[in-house]
Amino acid sequence: MDSDLLAAMVFVLFVLSGVVVLVMAMRQRSQRMEMQHRETMAMIERGMTPGDSRPLGPAAWVQGAPAAASRSLSLGIVVVALGLGLMTLISIAFGEPGAGVGVGGAVVIVGAAFIVNSMVTRSASPAPVHQPISDPPKTPIDPLV
Repeated sequence: MDSDLLAAMVFVLFVLSGVVVLVMAMRQRSQRMEMQHRETMAMIERGMTPGDSRPLGPAAWVQGAPAAASRSLSLGIVVVALGLGLMTLISIAFGEPGAGVGVGGAVVIVGAAFIVNSMVTRSASPAPVHQPISDPPKTPIDPLV
């Protein structure tokens, strides 16, 4: 098999797999948002306060940590994939495996740092606590009485 054809096939495979990963990520985000909406509606129906109200100050940063960890994990996975793709591209297209491993490996290390950061951030954040709303009065208050 010709090396140019092989390089083109590998490139097309990487592009198509990237598109598939993006479509899957968008679908997962849509499902997650729908589940959060359903959870919020169920909490409201049961008289509980939804977890959307966040305090100001450093406590808000701690509560926002799971979202930051998720973003950091996603970014780390993308950067690792880019590093592996760059490593493969340089190694095959230019015929320099040492340079490919050097350049692509450096990018992979940066992506791995993002993944480790997400794991550290996720383990340091406490789980949110939902407080029930006090019961409303049983009888309406009439100001004329």
